[in-house]
Amino acid sequence: MSSQLSPAYVCPRCKAPLDRLACQPCRASYALVEDNIPCFLAAADDSGHRLREIYDDIYRHHQDVWVDQGRSQPFLTYVSELAASYSTGNILEIGCGEGAQLALLSASCKFGIDPSVQALRRATQRSSAACAVARAEELPFPAQSLDLVLAVGVMEHFESPDAAVAEIRRVLTPSGHYIALIHTDMTFGERLAVKVRAFLLPRPHPVALLRWVAKKLLHPIVQPLRRSYTIAGVRQILERHGLHVTQVITRDSHPRAPLAGRHVVILIAGREPALPGSAT
Repeated sequence: MSSQLSPAYVCPRCKAPLDRLACQPCRASYALVEDNIPCFLAAADDSGHRLREIYDDIYRHHQDVWVDQGRSQPFLTYVSELAASYSTGNILEIGCGEGAQLALLSASCKFGIDPSVQALRRATQRSSAACAVARAEELPFPAQSLDLVLAVGVMEHFESPDAAVAEIRRVLTPSGHYIALIHTDMTFGERLAVKVRAFLLPRPHPVALLRWVAKKLLHPIVQPLRRSYTIAGVRQILERHGLHVTQVITRDSHPRAPLAGRHVVILIAGREPALPGSAT
């Protein structure tokens, strides 16, 4: 990481400072991978490396992977403006993928993590953010070092939601916020309506439709983890770890928000003050 960027990475396991990606207290050692991107997966982290292999395979075969899931330019702009309304300080995007959203975020210092180095290679070309292979359950950032953490369509894929949310709270400053976009379950009719709006209405997009069909037929995308959430369920997880929800954005509450459907929900949560004597 450039010396101009702050905060510096720490060991994702014990949170001690790193010396050339090596941790003296716990003897863990991490490495630079392609394009000098740091990888914060321990050698013995079989599930983490397997996850990296799965997502690397997805990004080797596809570009702009999530465009057909509502990641339109108006949506990306909306999320970046929403994030800026809370902070333009130190910002982290969890599951930043190819960096389309990350590139639009306004921040004095921004970071992106993702399980796929193939995605991060594109993200570093799109953005000046510092990017790393890392897990949400073991964030390589110091406590209270980030003003905003953003996860767009990623929380459903956390391996351990409780561990990840606890980590998010740990790295947030006392006035920091977590913005999470989730996709609640849809009926078949609702899923069909989303695709009709994406490819046929209000005007047809035949090229995009053909690309989507080809992707489904030639190299379908299968993500390894997919949890089913409700707004109440996510709220419970956040509050269990000291984050209180301050705003919920849906198409019903914000009709002008460019969300793909009623299944798309944005929750904004703030870090509650720690109780006297409790750990941060």
